[in-house]
Order: sequence, then structure tokens, then C-alpha cells
Amino acid sequence: MSSPAQPGCPITDLVSQLIQARIITQAQYQELTTLVLADGTVDESERKQVNRLFDAIQLGRVKIVD
Repeated sequence: MSSPAQPGCPITDLVSQLIQARIITQAQYQELTTLVLADGTVDESERKQVNRLFDAIQLGRVKIVD
């Protein structure tokens, strides 16, 4: 079983940065996708971070921009 994402993890850091900035660009989306899929699998900690970002988008805390 994987350990929870820790600060310093590239995915956690990027998601935190996006939530703090309150925006996500297409380039940042591509970066996040690349990080998540880098090893060919999505583990539990990665899934939690993606869901954290999606929740923020749904709640209007993060806006998607071009």
C-alpha cells in the first residue's frame, strides 16, 4: 500500500500551488497529467490529490483558464 502524499511530492506541490493561485491553465493541466501518469499507474495518494483539485474546481475555488 502506498503512503499518503507528503509535502515535497511533485503532485501534492503542484495541486497546492494551483489551489493557492485559484487558477489552472492548459499547460498546468498537462504538467499534472504527466506527473500523475509518469509511472503508468495512478496510486491512492495521486488519486486523492487529483480529487482535491477537482473538488476545488467544482466549488469554484479554482478557475480553468486558457
